[in-house]
Amino acid sequence: MSGNFIQRGGPALFDKWHRAALAVKNGVDLVIELPVLFASQSSEIFAKGSISILNQLNLVDNLVFGSESNDVESLLLVAELLANESELLSNSIKENLKLGIPYPKARENALKAITKVDLSTTSNDILGLEYTKQLILQKSSITPHTIKRTGSTYNSLDLVGQICSATAIREQLKTTLDINLQNFVPLPTYAMLEELVKLDKIIHDESFFEFIRYNIICNLDRLSDIFDVNEGLHNKIYKAALTSSTLDELASSIKSKRFTYTRIKRILFNILLEITKSDMNIIINTTSPAPYVRVLAFNQKGTELLNLMKKTSSIPIINKVSAFTPETELQRISFNYDTKATRIYNLINRTSKKAFDLGSNLDQDYYKSPVFIK
Repeated sequence: MSGNFIQRGGPALFDKWHRAALAVKNGVDLVIELPVLFASQSSEIFAKGSISILNQLNLVDNLVFGSESNDVESLLLVAELLANESELLSNSIKENLKLGIPYPKARENALKAITKVDLSTTSNDILGLEYTKQLILQKSSITPHTIKRTGSTYNSLDLVGQICSATAIREQLKTTLDINLQNFVPLPTYAMLEELVKLDKIIHDESFFEFIRYNIICNLDRLSDIFDVNEGLHNKIYKAALTSSTLDELASSIKSKRFTYTRIKRILFNILLEITKSDMNIIINTTSPAPYVRVLAFNQKGTELLNLMKKTSSIPIINKVSAFTPETELQRISFNYDTKATRIYNLINRTSKKAFDLGSNLDQDYYKSPVFIK
Protein backbone atom coordinates (compact mmCIF):
# COMPACT_ATOMS: atom_id res chain seq x y z
CA MET A 1 0.00 0.00 0.00
CA SER A 2 1.18 3.53 -0.72
CA GLY A 3 2.21 5.59 2.28
CA ASN A 4 1.15 9.19 2.87
CA PHE A 5 1.68 10.31 -0.75
CA ILE A 6 0.15 8.41 -3.62
CA GLN A 7 0.48 7.66 -7.32
CA ARG A 8 -2.12 10.06 -8.71
CA GLY A 9 0.07 12.95 -7.52
CA GLY A 10 -0.91 14.13 -4.06
CA PRO A 11 -1.42 13.19 -0.41
CA ALA A 12 -3.58 10.34 0.84
CA LEU A 13 -6.89 11.42 2.39
CA PHE A 14 -5.65 10.24 5.77
CA ASP A 15 -2.51 8.72 7.19
CA LYS A 16 -1.07 5.33 6.25
CA TRP A 17 -1.64 3.64 9.62
CA HIS A 18 -5.37 4.31 9.68
CA ARG A 19 -5.72 3.26 6.04
CA ALA A 20 -3.75 0.06 6.68
CA ALA A 21 -5.88 -0.70 9.74
CA LEU A 22 -9.03 -0.30 7.65
CA ALA A 23 -7.66 -2.72 5.07
CA VAL A 24 -7.18 -5.36 7.78
CA LYS A 25 -10.62 -4.68 9.27
CA ASN A 26 -12.04 -5.33 5.82
CA GLY A 27 -10.35 -8.67 5.22
CA VAL A 28 -6.65 -8.13 4.45
CA ASP A 29 -4.21 -10.15 6.59
CA LEU A 30 -1.05 -8.08 6.17
CA VAL A 31 -0.34 -4.59 4.83
CA ILE A 32 3.17 -3.49 3.86
CA GLU A 33 4.17 -0.05 2.64
CA LEU A 34 5.34 0.78 -0.87
CA PRO A 35 8.17 3.34 -0.37
CA VAL A 36 7.32 6.86 -1.50
CA LEU A 37 9.95 6.88 -4.28
CA PHE A 38 7.82 4.24 -6.03
CA ALA A 39 4.36 5.11 -4.75
CA SER A 40 4.37 8.73 -5.93
CA GLN A 41 5.65 8.16 -9.47
CA SER A 42 4.44 6.87 -12.83
CA SER A 43 2.81 3.46 -13.19
CA GLU A 44 6.08 2.03 -14.53
CA ILE A 45 8.06 2.99 -11.43
CA PHE A 46 5.16 2.15 -9.10
CA ALA A 47 4.98 -1.35 -10.58
CA LYS A 48 8.75 -1.81 -10.53
CA GLY A 49 8.90 -1.19 -6.79
CA SER A 50 5.83 -3.29 -6.04
CA ILE A 51 6.98 -6.36 -7.96
CA SER A 52 10.52 -6.03 -6.62
CA ILE A 53 9.31 -6.12 -3.01
CA LEU A 54 6.99 -9.07 -3.63
CA ASN A 55 9.80 -10.94 -5.38
CA GLN A 56 12.26 -10.37 -2.56
CA LEU A 57 9.83 -11.84 -0.05
CA ASN A 58 10.30 -15.23 -1.76
CA LEU A 59 6.85 -16.13 -0.50
CA VAL A 60 4.35 -14.80 -3.05
CA ASP A 61 2.89 -17.13 -5.69
CA ASN A 62 0.09 -15.04 -7.20
CA LEU A 63 -0.57 -11.38 -7.96
CA VAL A 64 -4.16 -10.19 -8.44
CA PHE A 65 -4.93 -6.70 -9.76
CA GLY A 66 -7.93 -4.80 -11.06
CA SER A 67 -8.38 -4.52 -14.81
CA GLU A 68 -10.96 -2.96 -17.08
CA SER A 69 -10.25 -5.43 -19.90
CA ASN A 70 -9.90 -8.45 -17.57
CA ASP A 71 -7.67 -10.01 -20.25
CA VAL A 72 -4.44 -11.20 -18.64
CA GLU A 73 -3.30 -13.03 -21.80
CA SER A 74 -3.37 -9.84 -23.86
CA LEU A 75 -1.63 -7.96 -21.07
CA LEU A 76 1.15 -10.56 -21.08
CA LEU A 77 1.46 -10.37 -24.88
CA VAL A 78 1.88 -6.60 -24.85
CA ALA A 79 4.12 -6.71 -21.76
CA GLU A 80 6.49 -9.10 -23.52
CA LEU A 81 6.84 -6.61 -26.37
CA LEU A 82 7.54 -3.77 -23.93
CA ALA A 83 9.98 -5.79 -21.85
CA ASN A 84 12.05 -6.75 -24.90
CA GLU A 85 12.17 -3.12 -26.14
CA SER A 86 11.63 -4.01 -29.79
CA GLU A 87 13.04 -1.56 -32.31
CA LEU A 88 9.75 -1.62 -34.18
CA LEU A 89 7.89 -0.45 -31.08
CA SER A 90 10.49 2.19 -30.27
CA ASN A 91 10.33 3.67 -33.77
CA SER A 92 6.54 3.67 -33.75
CA ILE A 93 6.44 5.51 -30.42
CA LYS A 94 8.91 8.12 -31.73
CA GLU A 95 6.75 8.73 -34.80
CA ASN A 96 3.73 9.35 -32.58
CA LEU A 97 5.70 11.68 -30.31
CA LYS A 98 6.75 13.74 -33.34
CA LEU A 99 3.06 14.45 -33.89
CA GLY A 100 2.87 16.05 -30.44
CA ILE A 101 1.03 13.13 -28.90
CA PRO A 102 1.65 12.60 -25.13
CA TYR A 103 3.83 9.59 -24.36
CA PRO A 104 1.09 7.37 -22.83
CA LYS A 105 -1.11 7.83 -25.92
CA ALA A 106 1.89 7.48 -28.26
CA ARG A 107 2.77 4.15 -26.68
CA GLU A 108 -0.84 3.01 -26.80
CA ASN A 109 -1.07 3.81 -30.52
CA ALA A 110 2.20 2.01 -31.26
CA LEU A 111 1.24 -1.11 -29.30
CA LYS A 112 -2.18 -1.29 -30.92
CA ALA A 113 -0.68 -0.96 -34.39
CA ILE A 114 1.84 -3.76 -33.79
CA THR A 115 -0.12 -6.27 -31.69
CA LYS A 116 -3.65 -5.52 -32.96
CA VAL A 117 -4.66 -5.88 -29.31
CA ASP A 118 -7.11 -3.19 -28.22
CA LEU A 119 -6.46 -2.96 -24.50
CA SER A 120 -8.29 -0.46 -22.35
CA THR A 121 -6.21 2.65 -21.73
CA THR A 122 -7.77 3.31 -18.35
CA SER A 123 -5.76 3.45 -15.15
CA ASN A 124 -6.07 -0.15 -13.96
CA ASP A 125 -5.10 -1.69 -17.30
CA ILE A 126 -2.14 0.68 -17.62
CA LEU A 127 -0.88 -0.32 -14.17
CA GLY A 128 -1.67 -3.99 -14.85
CA LEU A 129 0.42 -3.84 -18.00
CA GLU A 130 3.33 -2.45 -15.99
CA TYR A 131 2.93 -5.19 -13.37
CA THR A 132 3.12 -7.91 -16.02
CA LYS A 133 6.07 -6.20 -17.71
CA GLN A 134 7.98 -6.09 -14.43
CA LEU A 135 7.22 -9.75 -13.74
CA ILE A 136 8.97 -10.50 -17.05
CA LEU A 137 11.88 -8.09 -16.55
CA GLN A 138 12.55 -9.27 -13.00
CA LYS A 139 12.25 -12.94 -14.04
CA SER A 140 9.57 -13.47 -11.42
CA SER A 141 7.83 -16.78 -10.78
CA ILE A 142 4.72 -14.92 -9.57
CA THR A 143 1.61 -15.63 -11.66
CA PRO A 144 -0.56 -12.61 -12.61
CA HIS A 145 -4.37 -12.69 -12.44
CA THR A 146 -6.94 -9.99 -13.18
CA ILE A 147 -10.18 -9.09 -11.46
CA LYS A 148 -12.58 -7.07 -13.59
CA ARG A 149 -13.21 -3.50 -12.53
CA THR A 150 -16.93 -2.79 -12.48
CA GLY A 151 -19.06 0.22 -11.63
CA SER A 152 -18.00 3.82 -12.17
CA THR A 153 -14.97 4.73 -14.23
CA TYR A 154 -11.74 5.83 -12.52
CA ASN A 155 -12.41 9.59 -12.85
CA SER A 156 -16.20 9.56 -12.43
CA LEU A 157 -17.46 12.10 -9.88
CA ASP A 158 -20.89 10.53 -9.41
CA LEU A 159 -22.03 8.64 -6.31
CA VAL A 160 -24.22 6.25 -8.29
CA GLY A 161 -24.71 2.51 -8.76
CA GLN A 162 -23.18 0.01 -6.36
CA ILE A 163 -19.50 0.91 -6.78
CA CYS A 164 -18.26 4.48 -7.22
CA SER A 165 -14.76 5.74 -7.96
CA ALA A 166 -12.21 6.82 -5.38
CA THR A 167 -12.19 10.18 -7.18
CA ALA A 168 -15.90 10.63 -6.41
CA ILE A 169 -15.35 9.85 -2.73
CA ARG A 170 -12.38 12.21 -2.55
CA GLU A 171 -14.30 15.05 -4.20
CA GLN A 172 -17.32 14.55 -1.97
CA LEU A 173 -15.17 14.74 1.16
CA LYS A 174 -13.96 18.21 0.18
CA THR A 175 -17.26 19.59 1.42
CA THR A 176 -18.91 17.34 3.99
CA LEU A 177 -19.66 13.69 4.68
CA ASP A 178 -22.62 12.61 2.56
CA ILE A 179 -24.63 9.94 4.36
CA ASN A 180 -25.11 8.26 0.96
CA LEU A 181 -21.42 7.38 1.09
CA GLN A 182 -22.44 4.49 3.36
CA ASN A 183 -23.69 2.76 0.23
CA PHE A 184 -20.23 2.76 -1.37
CA VAL A 185 -17.72 1.99 1.36
CA PRO A 186 -17.54 -0.72 4.06
CA LEU A 187 -19.06 0.21 7.43
CA PRO A 188 -15.67 0.40 9.26
CA THR A 189 -14.45 2.79 6.56
CA TYR A 190 -17.50 5.03 6.84
CA ALA A 191 -17.22 5.09 10.64
CA MET A 192 -13.59 6.19 10.43
CA LEU A 193 -14.34 8.80 7.75
CA GLU A 194 -17.09 10.17 9.99
CA GLU A 195 -14.67 10.55 12.88
CA LEU A 196 -11.92 12.02 10.68
CA VAL A 197 -14.28 14.63 9.23
CA LYS A 198 -15.36 15.68 12.74
CA LEU A 199 -11.71 16.10 13.73
CA ASP A 200 -10.80 17.93 10.52
CA LYS A 201 -8.30 15.20 9.64
CA ILE A 202 -9.08 14.76 5.94
CA ILE A 203 -6.06 15.86 3.91
CA HIS A 204 -6.51 17.34 0.42
CA ASP A 205 -4.08 18.22 -2.36
CA GLU A 206 -4.69 21.94 -1.88
CA SER A 207 -3.50 21.68 1.73
CA PHE A 208 0.08 21.58 0.42
CA PHE A 209 -0.19 24.35 -2.20
CA GLU A 210 1.64 27.05 -0.24
CA PHE A 211 4.42 24.64 0.76
CA ILE A 212 4.90 23.67 -2.89
CA ARG A 213 4.84 27.29 -4.05
CA TYR A 214 7.36 28.25 -1.38
CA ASN A 215 9.74 25.51 -2.56
CA ILE A 216 9.38 26.63 -6.17
CA ILE A 217 9.97 30.32 -5.48
CA CYS A 218 12.94 29.74 -3.16
CA ASN A 219 14.66 27.09 -5.28
CA LEU A 220 14.49 28.14 -8.93
CA ASP A 221 18.16 27.29 -9.42
CA ARG A 222 17.54 23.73 -8.14
CA LEU A 223 14.21 22.96 -9.82
CA SER A 224 15.95 21.35 -12.79
CA ASP A 225 17.48 18.82 -10.36
CA ILE A 226 14.01 17.55 -9.38
CA PHE A 227 12.95 14.26 -10.91
CA ASP A 228 10.95 14.58 -14.15
CA VAL A 229 11.50 18.35 -14.46
CA ASN A 230 12.75 18.24 -18.04
CA GLU A 231 12.88 20.33 -21.21
CA GLY A 232 13.09 23.74 -19.54
CA LEU A 233 9.97 23.01 -17.52
CA HIS A 234 11.45 24.65 -14.42
CA ASN A 235 10.98 28.16 -15.84
CA LYS A 236 7.36 27.47 -16.72
CA ILE A 237 6.73 26.08 -13.23
CA TYR A 238 8.35 29.13 -11.61
CA LYS A 239 6.35 31.65 -13.64
CA ALA A 240 3.10 29.79 -12.97
CA ALA A 241 3.82 29.68 -9.22
CA LEU A 242 4.07 33.49 -9.12
CA THR A 243 0.52 33.95 -10.40
CA SER A 244 -1.44 30.85 -9.35
CA SER A 245 -3.75 30.95 -6.34
CA THR A 246 -4.51 27.21 -6.08
CA LEU A 247 -2.71 23.95 -6.77
CA ASP A 248 -5.24 23.08 -9.45
CA GLU A 249 -4.63 26.41 -11.18
CA LEU A 250 -0.88 25.88 -10.95
CA ALA A 251 -0.99 22.39 -12.47
CA SER A 252 -3.51 23.41 -15.14
CA SER A 253 -1.38 26.34 -16.27
CA ILE A 254 1.72 24.13 -16.65
CA LYS A 255 0.20 21.07 -18.35
CA SER A 256 0.63 20.55 -22.09
CA LYS A 257 0.23 17.82 -24.70
CA ARG A 258 3.55 16.37 -23.58
CA PHE A 259 3.04 16.86 -19.85
CA THR A 260 -0.40 15.67 -18.72
CA TYR A 261 -2.19 17.14 -15.70
CA THR A 262 -1.50 14.04 -13.59
CA ARG A 263 2.18 14.04 -14.53
CA ILE A 264 2.44 17.71 -13.56
CA LYS A 265 0.78 16.94 -10.21
CA ARG A 266 3.39 14.26 -9.56
CA ILE A 267 6.16 16.70 -10.48
CA LEU A 268 4.77 19.32 -8.08
CA PHE A 269 4.80 16.80 -5.24
CA ASN A 270 8.31 15.75 -6.27
CA ILE A 271 9.19 19.40 -5.67
CA LEU A 272 7.49 19.30 -2.27
CA LEU A 273 9.41 16.16 -1.25
CA GLU A 274 12.57 17.33 -3.08
CA ILE A 275 12.88 14.03 -4.97
CA THR A 276 15.96 14.42 -7.16
CA LYS A 277 16.93 12.97 -10.52
CA SER A 278 20.16 11.60 -9.09
CA ASP A 279 18.36 9.60 -6.40
CA MET A 280 15.65 8.37 -8.76
CA ASN A 281 18.26 7.31 -11.32
CA ILE A 282 19.64 4.85 -8.77
CA ILE A 283 16.13 3.41 -8.39
CA ILE A 284 15.47 3.31 -12.13
CA ASN A 285 18.81 1.75 -13.05
CA THR A 286 18.53 -1.05 -10.48
CA THR A 287 16.74 -4.13 -11.84
CA SER A 288 15.18 -5.10 -8.52
CA PRO A 289 15.32 -2.03 -6.26
CA ALA A 290 13.33 -3.23 -3.22
CA PRO A 291 15.05 -1.67 -0.17
CA TYR A 292 13.08 -3.25 2.69
CA VAL A 293 9.65 -4.44 3.80
CA ARG A 294 7.84 -1.94 6.05
CA VAL A 295 4.96 -3.49 8.01
CA LEU A 296 1.95 -1.22 8.63
CA ALA A 297 -0.87 -3.48 9.88
CA PHE A 298 -1.77 -7.14 10.32
CA ASN A 299 -4.06 -9.65 12.02
CA GLN A 300 -3.38 -13.09 13.51
CA LYS A 301 -3.00 -14.70 10.09
CA GLY A 302 -0.73 -11.81 9.17
CA THR A 303 1.44 -12.73 12.16
CA GLU A 304 1.90 -16.18 10.66
CA LEU A 305 2.86 -14.61 7.32
CA LEU A 306 5.38 -12.36 9.06
CA ASN A 307 6.97 -15.34 10.76
CA LEU A 308 7.34 -17.03 7.37
CA MET A 309 8.73 -13.85 5.79
CA LYS A 310 11.46 -13.64 8.41
CA LYS A 311 12.72 -16.98 7.11
CA THR A 312 12.32 -16.32 3.37
CA SER A 313 12.80 -12.59 2.74
CA SER A 314 16.08 -11.46 1.20
CA ILE A 315 15.56 -7.84 2.34
CA PRO A 316 15.09 -6.45 5.89
CA ILE A 317 11.64 -6.48 7.47
CA ILE A 318 10.91 -3.30 9.44
CA ASN A 319 8.47 -3.54 12.33
CA LYS A 320 9.95 -0.65 14.29
CA VAL A 321 11.74 2.12 12.43
CA SER A 322 13.70 3.09 15.55
CA ALA A 323 15.37 -0.34 15.48
CA PHE A 324 16.30 -0.16 11.78
CA THR A 325 19.66 1.05 10.45
CA PRO A 326 19.97 1.37 6.65
CA GLU A 327 23.00 -0.52 5.37
CA THR A 328 22.94 -0.07 1.58
CA GLU A 329 22.77 3.08 -0.54
CA LEU A 330 19.35 2.00 -1.78
CA GLN A 331 18.08 1.59 1.77
CA ARG A 332 19.49 4.95 2.89
CA ILE A 333 17.93 6.83 -0.02
CA SER A 334 14.52 5.20 0.32
CA PHE A 335 14.47 5.43 4.13
CA ASN A 336 15.35 9.14 4.11
CA TYR A 337 12.53 9.95 1.70
CA ASP A 338 9.99 7.79 3.53
CA THR A 339 10.63 9.47 6.87
CA LYS A 340 10.74 12.93 5.26
CA ALA A 341 7.41 12.26 3.52
CA THR A 342 5.81 11.45 6.88
CA ARG A 343 7.18 14.64 8.45
CA ILE A 344 5.91 16.79 5.58
CA TYR A 345 2.50 15.11 5.58
CA ASN A 346 2.24 15.79 9.30
CA LEU A 347 2.84 19.51 8.82
CA ILE A 348 -0.81 19.47 7.75
CA ASN A 349 -1.99 16.41 9.66
CA ARG A 350 -0.98 17.74 13.10
CA THR A 351 -2.77 21.09 12.74
CA SER A 352 -6.23 19.55 13.03
CA LYS A 353 -8.69 20.17 15.86
CA LYS A 354 -7.50 17.08 17.70
CA ALA A 355 -4.47 14.81 17.43
CA PHE A 356 -6.56 11.65 16.68
CA ASP A 357 -4.25 9.50 18.84
CA LEU A 358 -1.14 10.12 16.73
CA GLY A 359 0.20 13.07 18.66
CA SER A 360 1.74 16.23 17.22
CA ASN A 361 5.27 14.86 16.75
CA LEU A 362 6.18 14.99 13.04
CA ASP A 363 8.35 11.88 13.36
CA GLN A 364 5.54 9.34 13.66
CA ASP A 365 7.58 6.78 11.75
CA TYR A 366 9.87 6.45 14.75
CA TYR A 367 7.30 5.85 17.46
CA LYS A 368 4.26 4.44 15.66
CA SER A 369 4.21 0.62 15.72
CA PRO A 370 2.40 -1.55 13.16
CA VAL A 371 -1.32 -1.82 13.91
CA PHE A 372 -2.51 -5.22 15.13
CA ILE A 373 -6.20 -5.97 14.54
CA LYS A 374 -7.63 -8.86 16.57
